[in-house]
Amino acid sequence: MNFDAFIARCRAQWPEFADSRRLARSTHPTDRSLAHILAEIPGMATENKLRLLNCAVAALDPGEVYVEVGCYKGASIVGAATSNPSARIFACDNFSQFDGAADALRRTLDAHTAPGQVIFHDMDFRDFLAAAPWTPARIGAYFYDGGHSFADQYDGLALAIPHLADGAVVIIDDTNKRAARSANRLVARALPDFKLILNLRTPRNHSPTWWNGIQLYRYQRSPNDAAIKFPTPGFAIRKLIYDDIFLEMKHRRRARRQTKKDRRSTNP
Repeated sequence: MNFDAFIARCRAQWPEFADSRRLARSTHPTDRSLAHILAEIPGMATENKLRLLNCAVAALDPGEVYVEVGCYKGASIVGAATSNPSARIFACDNFSQFDGAADALRRTLDAHTAPGQVIFHDMDFRDFLAAAPWTPARIGAYFYDGGHSFADQYDGLALAIPHLADGAVVIIDDTNKRAARSANRLVARALPDFKLILNLRTPRNHSPTWWNGIQLYRYQRSPNDAAIKFPTPGFAIRKLIYDDIFLEMKHRRRARRQTKKDRRSTNP
């Protein structure tokens, strides 16, 4: 990854790039040529997010690929691919949360990407990262938008580390979520040269600026990285708190609300 070229592109798109508070409120990049994607492809993205991915793919070095976890209907892939039609892209989603999205994604890829440019795998992201179908290439730009439970987020980042190119850019969506931020911090703590570059929060989900928050990291390989064993200390207690307690409580509240709604609809 040509990180300097990536940052230069970002600064050209957002003159306020060096000021994270102003950048978090930015409504769109300077170049608005990707805006049509959101009009044509239903998705959970913004112009800013598409352009950020686009800048990353444009700065890939030879022998590097773009990898995306969590595709929905493909808006983010199209936004990323547009800058560099020769870039190799590998993506996965098992659509566990989105019925019917698989067919929509395939139509999107057929209509909006170059033939053979995107290799899509309908599978769990852990199996996808273990298989690493892009090898022997390295990941120069990685976008994670899969499940955001603590365990999912942690694995989505930790399992990608061995495959990252030196200097790779890692972009993580939905980082307004506390569990996602905690998982990212824990992984980063184990890696001396995995640096947080951007931490953009939004007031709410579906924000027109950066949707539900974005974090951007730069990975630079250190000699001892290969010896790090994931999960690292602290994983079990955080998983207990965020997933086994808080997330379970959230699911139970949602189930109770749905039960009440169903009762009202059957007993008007």
